[in-house]
Amino acid sequence: MAHRAAWSRRQVLRSGLIAGSFVLAGGCDALGFGNTLDRIRRDGVVRVGHAGERPYAYEEAGVLVGATAAVHRAVFRRLGNIELQGVQTRFGELINGLNSGTFDTVAAGMFVTRERCDRAAFSDPEYCAPTGLLVRAGNPRNLRDLASVAAVGASLVVLAGSVEESYARALGVPDDHIVVIGVPEDGLNLVASGRADSFSLTHISLRSLLEQARLRAERIGAPEVAQTQLLDPFTPVIGGVPVTGCGASAFRKPDEQLRAAFNRELSALRGDGSVLRLMSEYGFTEAEMPDPGITTEQLCRAPGVTGPEIDPLPR
Repeated sequence: MAHRAAWSRRQVLRSGLIAGSFVLAGGCDALGFGNTLDRIRRDGVVRVGHAGERPYAYEEAGVLVGATAAVHRAVFRRLGNIELQGVQTRFGELINGLNSGTFDTVAAGMFVTRERCDRAAFSDPEYCAPTGLLVRAGNPRNLRDLASVAAVGASLVVLAGSVEESYARALGVPDDHIVVIGVPEDGLNLVASGRADSFSLTHISLRSLLEQARLRAERIGAPEVAQTQLLDPFTPVIGGVPVTGCGASAFRKPDEQLRAAFNRELSALRGDGSVLRLMSEYGFTEAEMPDPGITTEQLCRAPGVTGPEIDPLPR
């Protein structure tokens, strides 16, 4: 169901050399994009890639909304009253779309990882999100986290392109127990119907998914909420090390001027409490705000989960 692509060390190095040559040859001008910050200020529009995933960034009546979209809107208004133009694509294709020029930035539930930092430049962290696990009502397999999924031989649903599959493999969940899906709603349906034991995504994503299911149940009597249960959030421990996932906005590597301007305004919005206020409308709390000591540079250096990448990047 999901395309799997493994990047060898040679391919990663080659891509890094290519990216370096773009910078030496004139950055985005060499790519044919020109100065992205100047262009979006001139046009008054920034194209924002997203995966349509609640609560991060999705479209309602043609308007891009969500927690990360709200932060983008506030930042780009400060940069010149720039409007957002949402461009939706599959999660696993977001960085490819960014680098091909389909959009100028990515606002999604995308964690900063060492592998991703080879292909894109990230803003300062905007949020940190623990992992969640959705199970059948009553938790018949007595699951607690991904390690327990592996221990009891339960089946696990993961979103294509998400980091949860890499976590699960690293913790010993076998390939034939992992079901890869394209949209979160499929994971909810699989667990609710008993065709899968569990579904893993960020805890806040699963909370939002269940909230939408509750609203749907009020209208049409959909049974998914009553048939499922969201367990307490947890932080996976892989190789004895807790894996903290923190998300940020992505930019093309040559767009350093745009990234620096974004970070400057993001810092101002965080300082006056606006980031928490904007994201709280979509279920985020103080607990999801990054500790000031967590930096993008640290997240880019952190050892990633071993094993092949999927689609080709995790959440």
